[in-house]
Amino acid sequence: MDHAIIVAYGIGIDGVELGSFPTQNLVGVPQLNRLIIVAQRAGITKFTILTASNNYEAVDNIETDKRIDSTVNWYCSGDKIELESKPYLVLQSNLLITPDSINTFINEKIAKNDFRILVDNTNDPYLTLNSGRIEGGFTNSGKAIGAFISNGKDLKKAINSNVSLDNYVSDKLSLDSTKVKYQEIKDGDYWYHLTNSQESFKEAEDILFSNVGKTATGWISRTINSKFSLPTSRLLVKTPLTPNMISILINIIGVLSGVFLALKQPVMGCFFLYLATILDRCDGEVARVKLMETKTGQWVDTISDQFTVLSFFIGLTIGYYRVSDSGLAIVFGLFNLFVFFFFLSWSFYYLANYTNSGSLVSYFTVDKYVDNEQRSLIRKIILFLRPMSRRNYYAMGFLVVSIIGGYPWLFGSLTFGMLLFCIHLVQDIIKIRKYSNKRA
Repeated sequence: MDHAIIVAYGIGIDGVELGSFPTQNLVGVPQLNRLIIVAQRAGITKFTILTASNNYEAVDNIETDKRIDSTVNWYCSGDKIELESKPYLVLQSNLLITPDSINTFINEKIAKNDFRILVDNTNDPYLTLNSGRIEGGFTNSGKAIGAFISNGKDLKKAINSNVSLDNYVSDKLSLDSTKVKYQEIKDGDYWYHLTNSQESFKEAEDILFSNVGKTATGWISRTINSKFSLPTSRLLVKTPLTPNMISILINIIGVLSGVFLALKQPVMGCFFLYLATILDRCDGEVARVKLMETKTGQWVDTISDQFTVLSFFIGLTIGYYRVSDSGLAIVFGLFNLFVFFFFLSWSFYYLANYTNSGSLVSYFTVDKYVDNEQRSLIRKIILFLRPMSRRNYYAMGFLVVSIIGGYPWLFGSLTFGMLLFCIHLVQDIIKIRKYSNKRA
């Protein structure tokens, strides 16, 4: 199924007038654009928008949005529409939903004349609709969320007769009960009906940001860093800053870590590293709630992050040399930088050739290639310590170490970690080469 009809006039199944939502902004994205982009990511390539009258602002929003590359046709109330006798996805204009829920819904096996409705609970579904709730039996089956699949022939008749979405669904539930199929929204996904109140849009924003917070990798990122990054991201979405601009600004803050380390201020240096690590979540959070995620953006974030890490390595080497006046600081500092660039070269090669991502988080998919053989003892140790290689862990760790032991502990723990990481990389490269040779 590749065609969706978005109803932006009349009364929805939730009793809300649908005509005003196409141009209303939710965290910087017009609601109609958001719905089209979400459905597009689920595989929909054609859209028919039903409106009460010509909505030039909505049309302009769609035509100027580079994220929308689908075919979009507009029909005003009273215009005659032609639809094929095949299943169509129908969405009401005030619906907030995830691509995964739509994707699961439209990829089920659907007979030509089936009527399928998406609900949030499928226990003993009923056959009547009351304010969006399916009722009429012994137990409650949950809310209809404003997404259903119906045959184009029936939809054509209803649209040309100016039947509201609410009445159409109610009639289908009562008249064609033997053909009604209910499907529960995918577990872990979310949905929401917007209304024309500020409280509703605030609640929708809360839903978007709470689900963005669930994407954090690692306990520290989810439970500590997100408590600071999410409120910051809520402010940033109200600015004209793009996620790529935010990435660059954050890493300007990160580069200050190296400056303070070189100036013999290890605690301040580690503080700015940790601050940049907390804020580093913001570009991704803003990108996801504003539907601006791109592979290019992942690469921009990944590459700009490395300037923070490079500044930290160089600043720590200079600072430790200044306080110790030891040539070993230069030797081990150069070793750390060598491993750092070694990792960057290899990981960028791996991401480009073995993944469809520009994020270093995806580097550890390497395990599916290298762990199909019995793990050595040293690899087991490395895998146990691996979480410390994520910046949200080591940034906090270095801050604690800088407070407790200053430069000697800070420099020693970094060098030891880079030694283990170097062994890790060599193992990965050998295993990947072995895997590639087998495939060849």
